[in-house]
Amino acid sequence: MILKKIKFTYLLFTYFISSGFVFSQSTSYQKVDSLLAEGRNYSAIKYLTQFKSTKDKSELAKVYNYIAKAYSNENQNGKSFEFYTKSKNIYLAAGQKEQAMEVTLEIAYLFSTQKHNFENAKDLIKEYIAFAKEMGKDDLIAKGYESWASLLIDDNPEESKKYFKKALEHNRKSFNEITYSTINNNLGVLYTEKLSQPDSALYFYNKNLDVSIKKDDAEEVCTNYINIAGAYYYKGEYKKAIEFLNKANQIDIKKYRAKTKSLIQKFLSFNYEALGDYEKALDHIYEYKTLQDTINAELQDIKVSELQILYETKEKELENKALKNQNSLLESKRKINLLILFVLVGLLISIIVIALLTIKNAKKKQKIAEQEKLLEKQKLATTLKEHELQSIDLMLESQESERIKLANELHDNLGSMLATLKLNFQNLKRQKEGLIVEENKLYEKTDNLIEEAYQKVRDMAHFKNSGIIGNEGLVPAVKKMADKMSVLNLLEMNVIPFGLKERLDNKLEISLFRMIQELCTNIIKHAKASEVNIYLTQHNGTDINLIIEDNGVGFDPKEIKSSDGMGLKNIEKKVEQMGGTFSIDTIKDKGTTIIIDIPL
Repeated sequence: MILKKIKFTYLLFTYFISSGFVFSQSTSYQKVDSLLAEGRNYSAIKYLTQFKSTKDKSELAKVYNYIAKAYSNENQNGKSFEFYTKSKNIYLAAGQKEQAMEVTLEIAYLFSTQKHNFENAKDLIKEYIAFAKEMGKDDLIAKGYESWASLLIDDNPEESKKYFKKALEHNRKSFNEITYSTINNNLGVLYTEKLSQPDSALYFYNKNLDVSIKKDDAEEVCTNYINIAGAYYYKGEYKKAIEFLNKANQIDIKKYRAKTKSLIQKFLSFNYEALGDYEKALDHIYEYKTLQDTINAELQDIKVSELQILYETKEKELENKALKNQNSLLESKRKINLLILFVLVGLLISIIVIALLTIKNAKKKQKIAEQEKLLEKQKLATTLKEHELQSIDLMLESQESERIKLANELHDNLGSMLATLKLNFQNLKRQKEGLIVEENKLYEKTDNLIEEAYQKVRDMAHFKNSGIIGNEGLVPAVKKMADKMSVLNLLEMNVIPFGLKERLDNKLEISLFRMIQELCTNIIKHAKASEVNIYLTQHNGTDINLIIEDNGVGFDPKEIKSSDGMGLKNIEKKVEQMGGTFSIDTIKDKGTTIIIDIPL
């Protein structure tokens, strides 16, 4: 029951979204958008046809792009591909490659809806990503990765998740609000529909809800409420889902009002049925049917009108075809004369090509030699990286060994010595029964000091073990650490575990704890935060997800420097060595979120 569009493979209900092309004032693109949104595709084509004669190449490319969209809406994929191709070629001829590559994505979407063209869709998105990387534009790279992830969402959900997160990383470098919202929404659908992790889906849907509320965009707020309701439906929290659906229903939206309201009624019926309240379920399904009848009546009127326009358009096309046939006869004669000229020119070109190939072959050999040198350099870099990761492991193992050794020394040696001293002192006190008051107070004070010293040594021993070595486990250790780091009215640390029902491998628990400890220490030192949330999640026993977010001042990830302890760079390398992913989502003065995914 997700109401927003994921391009290519996953779609239940979609709003019409403009491709980003803008007409000049001579072409009313607002009118075209309105016609397309109402389903009056042939009316849009008829309106746009008058602008085919424009001399402005960029304008013509935009006109063709919109005509392609209209044909695509009518499932005339052949016609749609024809006009998309025309649009792309005009942009290329005008030297506007970036706009041409945007049309390439539209063609990829068209192909992705056709089973026999699915592989072609992949090739086109790869072409777009390669162009984006060549241009070095993070906003384009993010858009390319988002399209690739959307294409994989059905066949390879895990790979899809990986590329959505890559898209987020690049979008942070060159922030685009539309791309950001699309990625978060698609991740929500992925976690809900494909990975069965509605809790994670809610995290990304709520990110989108915050953005839409700040923009005061009623349509987007309504859509986000419905998406959140969908996640709660999958969690089995039907009352919560009904709460958000009612919120969505109260919003006064302008676009797609009837269609949206009808679907809200349908989804309310689903939730009431799941709760066993069949009377309310029946009431809402009746409302849904009533709204659908109204929509169907409107669509029927539009269809009749569109068929009349289609008939008139076909008549015009037949007239134009007859005129073209006459012109083609004259064109054929001209082509014969040109063919003779081309043959002569071809001979000359052949001679030139042979000479060029000889030169090219020599350059190719030189290039191969340079590539071999480059490969050697890459092998050396790989070896150095492996050595660096081994050094990090040795450092962590050495630190843990020293902690254990110090704890044992404090507990076994100095602790036992203080305990013996206390026992002897108490025996001495009992032997002096008739002490005067002043001496007795001195004995009691000395006894208290010995007890305090013993407890401090014992506490230091337990602190050095960090709550993990022993029987406590990761979650109790993190909670204990959070309690110690929290400061009344200044800093509140919350630990939210989910799914961690059994102990993990001790070495993994220690590594995770040290990462959390280092990240929380950094927050205390630098973030100026008043609230920190630590989410520890294990999904179906397959992987560990760690999210640490604060409401502090944020920072620029590019300015990270190495420091004492593990440090962010060392944590990132350690996570990579464990086969996981490490990402930072931070905006200045808006807090920081660090996400770590580690497979088991």
